[in-house]
Amino acid sequence: MRGLALSVCFGAALLAASSGVLAADSVPTRIEAGRAAHARGDLARAAAELEAALAELHARLGRLLAEFMPSAPPGWQAEAAETMPLSGSGGGLAVTRAYSMADGSLNASLIIDSPAVAAAAGQFAAGPSSSPNAKRIRLGNEDALLRWDAANQAGEITIVLGSRAVLQIDGDGLATGELLVEAARGWNVPAIRKILGLGAT
Repeated sequence: MRGLALSVCFGAALLAASSGVLAADSVPTRIEAGRAAHARGDLARAAAELEAALAELHARLGRLLAEFMPSAPPGWQAEAAETMPLSGSGGGLAVTRAYSMADGSLNASLIIDSPAVAAAAGQFAAGPSSSPNAKRIRLGNEDALLRWDAANQAGEITIVLGSRAVLQIDGDGLATGELLVEAARGWNVPAIRKILGLGAT
């Protein structure tokens, strides 16, 4: 168990390095300081160093992934993307962005390396059988699941990338479900796949 935090931090460091976001900085120093503290039995210091390194890596990875989120649809306003570690939900990282126009709203979320991905994958595999308002569609090279409730003018569209990531946009106050489809076309899925080390479809 003591080696788990070190393994997690080194794994995040390798992901950031392979993504081109790990430059000369304090992260390697903090990881080595955490390793040294762990070796001498100072677990509190080791945890503090590794948590600081992981927080920096999450921040960088979040900024990078935010560049691959959909732009605002024509006539809509987009908020700045936000990054949130999911340590309280089993681990992983979420990058979100909100969009608005009049009474309508869209919320895009990209979740990686979290138990939420497995849950979404299960629903995705069930496909249209999971909801009477659901249908599979094709977005570029990716399969997507669209759920649209015309009566409530609300729905969501989901893309699952293997066991690593789920891309989702949900919306309310929309005139048509096609707005969800058009918004989802804005994901830079090839870039996200590359960052996460996933092969092209």
